[in-house]
Amino acid sequence: MKKLSILFAIAGAAFFNSPAFAQENSQAKDITKGVYVTAGVGGSWSSSPNVNYTESGTGYVPTILGIPFNANLNGTANLGGGIAAEGGLGYDFGNNIRTELTYVLNTFDSGKFSASGNIAIAGANLPLSGRFLPSGNLVSNSVFVSGYYDFPTKSKFTPYVGAGLGYTSVNLPSEPATFTSAIASGSKTIDSGSASAFGYLAKLGVSYAAAKSTDIYVEGIYQGNSGVTINEVQIDPLNTFSARAGLRFRFGS
Repeated sequence: MKKLSILFAIAGAAFFNSPAFAQENSQAKDITKGVYVTAGVGGSWSSSPNVNYTESGTGYVPTILGIPFNANLNGTANLGGGIAAEGGLGYDFGNNIRTELTYVLNTFDSGKFSASGNIAIAGANLPLSGRFLPSGNLVSNSVFVSGYYDFPTKSKFTPYVGAGLGYTSVNLPSEPATFTSAIASGSKTIDSGSASAFGYLAKLGVSYAAAKSTDIYVEGIYQGNSGVTINEVQIDPLNTFSARAGLRFRFGS
């Protein structure tokens, strides 16, 4: 009986040290390596970008109908908070480095704002003021390729940093506007539209290993894009700050 026990012990040791078991055990440990999906939602806030409106033509006010003019207005759009959401695919290389391809949505409450400038009519340069009342939200849609570094810890919490580059589309709602000069006043609606921009972002966050294949994370994001011109409206670069919470589900190697 003693010999039989020794034989079982030897067989067990051989099995647990066999290449097949080692490979299976290694795969279990390597669940963090490989493809994963990510999705998060939160809030976004933007700095107040400078907005410039220019127009050249005739007849924007009835009292000077048919007289050529050049109008120029500058103001600051006081954007309010909105929704921030992100989703996409990632790949973890298993050495604390991972990469993601994601779609990012940011919306901003675009309230009314005033602008001032001048209007040149028939050789006369006169003061001009304008008041803009956007009919909806200013929206940015972005696609980013990002890289991340996870700081290893001896706990389920993993701090990380990341940065990305990509494409951003800025969408401006229609804007009813009123204009007042020294000799006349009038109104018009500036059409909605969109324009493409270069986008970039930086992240700081922490994830929690809620399950073997599932991480919960919270993160703070800075996102920016180059300036755009939509119809007659030129918008300076947007500087967006967001806070998001979300999930990462890992498929493993």
